[in-house]
Amino acid sequence: MDRIYVHESSSSELVSQPWLIVPDGEIKVIFPFAGDIRCSIGETERLHRDFRIIVSGMRNEPGWLSFPHGVGAVGVILKPEAAHRLFDFPMHEISNRTFDGEELFGGSARVWQEALANRPRAEERVEQIQIGLLNLLKRRDRSDPLLEHAVGRLRRDEGRVRIEDLARELGWSRRQLDRRFQERIGVGPKSLAGILRFHAVYKLVRSEAARSRNDRFFYDYYYDQSHFLKDFTRYAGRPPRGYRKSSDYGRFYVPG
Repeated sequence: MDRIYVHESSSSELVSQPWLIVPDGEIKVIFPFAGDIRCSIGETERLHRDFRIIVSGMRNEPGWLSFPHGVGAVGVILKPEAAHRLFDFPMHEISNRTFDGEELFGGSARVWQEALANRPRAEERVEQIQIGLLNLLKRRDRSDPLLEHAVGRLRRDEGRVRIEDLARELGWSRRQLDRRFQERIGVGPKSLAGILRFHAVYKLVRSEAARSRNDRFFYDYYYDQSHFLKDFTRYAGRPPRGYRKSSDYGRFYVPG
């Protein structure tokens, strides 16, 4: 687990247009305790009802959220190198999609949802979510130290790692590395590196202070402006100038 956030807003506080969610290299478990959540990723759109657990897989596409009646939700951000331990299937099967918890966990999700619904305070809901995740881990203890090292290296270097060098460091072939990432992360290592590199720049684009210090900040991550603009548009659905005019849901849970 990386971090937990709680978001509560009335419908009057939310803009009418959908909220952008950019890929961030993480997997999420969300419990909406007030209001439905509509989520669109690519060609797929789902309406998730309140008091039902939502699982959001690894994404390399932008998505959109809308809250018809306001929102109250607890979100758990899972580290991608460990999230696979909660599931009994290859992680690429849930990439770029959201699911109701019952679709993935069956009856266990219903018991979990009932326990959460009976907790009136946010702190109690957070505690119950942690208990539910720990119970799943007890049944699925499948740690993978080499994979954890590989993802940790990509995260520390913000995606600026040659994948061939990473495979050599682990003693794997490039094919083995790709297969392990698809199975346990949900995307290949090159794709995850691209997401992490983009996300580092995305946080700088969000920050007026960071941009004012250096208007060529993207050269730390991209060969030239053309590559930066292409990647940013791919992951955010629009170029930086257009992004700054959008409603970005990341400001609620992505640290600056």
